[in-house]
Amino acid sequence: MATEEQMKNPLLVGKAIRAQLEEEIPVDLPLDRDFREGSEYTITDHMQDLHTKLVKDPRTLELFSSMITHLHAFAREVRPTHDEWEKTITFLTRCGKESTEFKNEFICLSDVLGMSALIDELNHPKPLGCTDSCEEGPFWYTDMPELPSGCSIASSDTTGESMFFEATIKDTKGQPVKGAKVDLWQADGDGIYDVQEPEREEPNDRGRIIAEEDGSFCYRGVLPTAYPIPSDGPVGDLLRLLGRHPHRSSHIHFHLRAPGFDPLTTALYPSHSPFLGTDPVFATKKSLICDVYPESDPSRWAEMGFRDDEVRNGRVWVWKFNFVLATIDEVNALK
Repeated sequence: MATEEQMKNPLLVGKAIRAQLEEEIPVDLPLDRDFREGSEYTITDHMQDLHTKLVKDPRTLELFSSMITHLHAFAREVRPTHDEWEKTITFLTRCGKESTEFKNEFICLSDVLGMSALIDELNHPKPLGCTDSCEEGPFWYTDMPELPSGCSIASSDTTGESMFFEATIKDTKGQPVKGAKVDLWQADGDGIYDVQEPEREEPNDRGRIIAEEDGSFCYRGVLPTAYPIPSDGPVGDLLRLLGRHPHRSSHIHFHLRAPGFDPLTTALYPSHSPFLGTDPVFATKKSLICDVYPESDPSRWAEMGFRDDEVRNGRVWVWKFNFVLATIDEVNALK
């Protein structure tokens, strides 16, 4: 083990390290035994021993010990060549270089490898019968306009066919969840979100609605359509390599929050949409797919709050769903 005096000896240590030693003296440990693949003491064992002695936070030690174990086991199983590993490093380097404020390739990578969906499920287990969750995606923001139930969330110039969405919010015992706050946001009939329209100054196709006393809420808007995740970078190249596409099926996003209940982030999907089984980010779940039907009776349009001149193509798409929330105690019990 090197002493502090040896670390500062210009005969042994270059000036870059000597400059750093003015701030902090690193822990130095002796190398008591050799490590070699195929022996009873490998580089994996050496790294675990080293971290056990140096890492102070137990959770950090747990995370990195497990990661190293599985990463090294992967390498031993598939035996990547130097060229294959170099391609991997080049790919990850591209993810960093090509990430921007509006397109984070590492988040996209987490999504398309199923990690985002898995981490969400691990952190938000649901009792049987509760509404499944999924990741919120990149288009939610906190400054939602607060709107009454029954309102329209879409401006008159929004592209898309008319839609009426109505839902109930209940607990696992079938009782209504009163006063739940519901954030909802969606793409329009061209698959475009308001934040993707630089000329638009006011929020559109989004809002925050407080559920009624009976746990219900509804709104008028337009039927969303499918759209792609960014595919012009390394993650798009990865999808093509795997024979997959970047297209997400049509959906509406929701945040539901109520005192005493585990917050729910989810999305609903119409059964007529393509790409339900090949969602690139694995946010589509069978329990979240809904039958949506066209209503052509003008008297029903009026009941929903539409004027005849607001309805396009002679129909309103009706979308219904029953949300079931778990309490915080129920989720903690599952964890």
